Amino acid sequence: MVINKDMFEATQCSTDNTCCLTSLSKSSFRSRKGYLSNIVVIEVNKENLSITWPYLLLSIRNASFISLDLELSGLGIQKGWLAKSFEERYNVIRQSAQSRSVLSVGIATFQLVSRKETDAKKKLKYKCQVFNILTLCTVPFIVEADGLQFLSKHKFDFNRWINLGIPYGNDTEKGNTVKTLWHEVLCAAVPITLHNGLIDLAFIYQHFYSALPETFSEFVVSVSDWFLLSEGIPGLYDSKYIAEYITRFKASFLEYVFRKCQRENAIEQARNRLYVSIEFDFESTETHLKNTVDIVDCKLPDNFDASASTESYFITDEQKNSLCKRYSVRERRKRRYDYESKLSEPGYTDGQKDKILVSTVINEKTVVKHGETKTSANLTQTTNLLQSVTGCHRAGVDSFMTGFAVVFMQRMNLLRTGNFDPKCGNKMALPGTMTPLVLQKSDYVKAVNDHVAKWTEIERERNRRIELRI
Repeated sequence: MVINKDMFEATQCSTDNTCCLTSLSKSSFRSRKGYLSNIVVIEVNKENLSITWPYLLLSIRNASFISLDLELSGLGIQKGWLAKSFEERYNVIRQSAQSRSVLSVGIATFQLVSRKETDAKKKLKYKCQVFNILTLCTVPFIVEADGLQFLSKHKFDFNRWINLGIPYGNDTEKGNTVKTLWHEVLCAAVPITLHNGLIDLAFIYQHFYSALPETFSEFVVSVSDWFLLSEGIPGLYDSKYIAEYITRFKASFLEYVFRKCQRENAIEQARNRLYVSIEFDFESTETHLKNTVDIVDCKLPDNFDASASTESYFITDEQKNSLCKRYSVRERRKRRYDYESKLSEPGYTDGQKDKILVSTVINEKTVVKHGETKTSANLTQTTNLLQSVTGCHRAGVDSFMTGFAVVFMQRMNLLRTGNFDPKCGNKMALPGTMTPLVLQKSDYVKAVNDHVAKWTEIERERNRRIELRI
């Protein structure tokens, strides 16, 4: 995702990151009393692949769950994004996945370290590592002018992406690093978290797995295999679905969900209630990996006092408007079919249709016009989010935000059982509909042959690794 510079100001380091890292203490790499202040991101590219790849694989294999996010070259607005027919919607998404590319992949691995419940403290502790993988599609693909302009404006380093992106194409897994990576994620047999994940799943399938099935029902049946863990436990948890249907947040776009969870986590700790503690791998900054590491600032406002808070944080409608205006272009583009949803609502004229940019929440009465710059001082404090050295790490940061949000929203179930609530699993929110999409097998639809062949091999390896854990 690419963030408005007013919200995410770049912090500059010298070419050698050592000067930045040595000035940070070990406490900078863990949340302090529920306060999450920094995100440690390791960039993976073709130049450092030989040193980062083993660490990436180890993090995946040790993970309790994995969070994912993609940076895309575009989607385009086409008729059919919000068609009542899921098959028609799928055809539009399929066409986009076949013609666009993945610019980067964000992977955040979360390892549950401890669950602690005493009279004095209730805490979930996770060890986390975030990777941002630059990917360069070697097959011709479409880019959109407005997307390039936004990426450039918000400091996406095109030269770095072109020179250091890990190539991928239509070749086999053995010759394709990114496809091998997705194979590893599936073989890990752990839950995966996404935010509004249908588009991500379609792009992952097309670019890192196999050609997308022709029909939506075949696609659902195929990917349902990915997310069926041992004993029938669901393996996909969508933060947008949980925010909309379970916790009932006022909004469900990623930045809002993360920021709300981050603030409430600090409040929970201050009140001696259950909170989430995050610790990043400090050792990676002291080894040969140190030059691949960036520290992203996500601290809460300086005047935020969790102990003095008397109620859960919420934002006004005016602040929501500004948040949506300032939110990342990648998120806006990725959820762009919400745009057509808002246009289809009664009361919008053709003149208004040319001006609005909408929230990612279908039910939000939020309209932001081009050129609107009014913001409040209070909003500036509450949205002074992630500061990164470059504009290339948005997918990695988004993957962390997604994973953290799911952990916080599921913290009670995690404390009791160590697992996410299965009732929330394998369900994704769909814009323009009142019911979520449920990923499940069908007695009437068969998976495509190519998937069956691939999945047989993956399932065999997955079962072998599960047996080794026991």
